Amino acid sequence: MLCVAGGFWQLGAYESRQGDAVRESAAAAPAPIEQVWGLGRPFAADLQDRRVTVQGRFAPADQQVWVRGEISGGRTWLVAPFLVDGSDGALLVVRGSSDAPGELPPVPPGDVSLGVVLQPSQGGGLPLDADRVTTSITTPSLVNELPYRLWSGYGLVQEWTAFAGSGDPTPGFGAPVDPPDPDVSWTVGLKNLAYALQWWVFAVFAVALWWRMCRDQVEEARERHTTARQADDHPVDSLTP
Repeated sequence: MLCVAGGFWQLGAYESRQGDAVRESAAAAPAPIEQVWGLGRPFAADLQDRRVTVQGRFAPADQQVWVRGEISGGRTWLVAPFLVDGSDGALLVVRGSSDAPGELPPVPPGDVSLGVVLQPSQGGGLPLDADRVTTSITTPSLVNELPYRLWSGYGLVQEWTAFAGSGDPTPGFGAPVDPPDPDVSWTVGLKNLAYALQWWVFAVFAVALWWRMCRDQVEEARERHTTARQADDHPVDSLTP
């Protein structure tokens, strides 16, 4: 029981380390996108769930698209091309979500700074229909629909600030899309996981050793009982003078 309890204690420590890593990743300060990723570069694994800031301006409102499919969880996402300062390309950003597609809303005017959480491009997206609706954010497909080079992933807008533009900027659209929990490598806290497995191996070994000892004792008892019965059934004749 002690070994089993020790294994579960170490497993709890491993899960706690995993949780701490998730919280640290979520709380990490965002970095400017140009410091971690460039236009034309592939979407590396360490970019997923990365929080970054981008500065630039939104492309015209009629270039936005609706995304409704498995990726959006039954909701409809509004995806807009965002023209990033210092580049000749656009980053697709999810401005928010609604119940159903409709008329494309206006975009915030002027220079804007966005805080986004990066996600990889999806696969299997259908071509845009007449209402500019598709089923996933698939960069290779959407690059043919937009007059810009596109980053190979997209961003979930979490916050934005307008720096310029006449009048009040248009607010964010609908409810923002919450990013998924950050992926954390299973190797975080690996030592605790190894200790948990070690404790359980000890437990299995102890049970096996106890079973072996019990079996040996039972076999010895059986042999003694068999020998005693044979002696009773065939007594040795007494020697006569």
